[in-house]
Amino acid sequence: MEKLPDLTLVIDHMADCPVSQPQELEKLIALKRFPNVFVKIFAHLVAFAPAISVLDSQELVKRLYDAYGPRRLMWGTDWPIIEPVAKYEAGAHVVRDDMKFLNAEDKSWMLSKTIERVWPFGV
Repeated sequence: MEKLPDLTLVIDHMADCPVSQPQELEKLIALKRFPNVFVKIFAHLVAFAPAISVLDSQELVKRLYDAYGPRRLMWGTDWPIIEPVAKYEAGAHVVRDDMKFLNAEDKSWMLSKTIERVWPFGV
């Protein structure tokens, strides 16, 4: 990013930061200093709910939210990979309904506006 400051970089799946190692998220948070870095939060937060605490995984998203803000975060569906464990709607439900720290405007950015900002499909 230092060599190509005009590059837009989208980091998928929260850089695969394991919920069991939340300190690893600091590496991703360190990139917030670059204004063209965006992060996809992942839908499989819900898919692994039996194995991990959904609240713990949401805490990782909250930390990213505090660092990047909703205008640099976007929801990734993880479709079709999530299908064997959870349906699309369950993943969307996590962002729309379970993350109580998000207000309506935050959700609007994370569910669509950030994506449209990064990839303006001529709409």
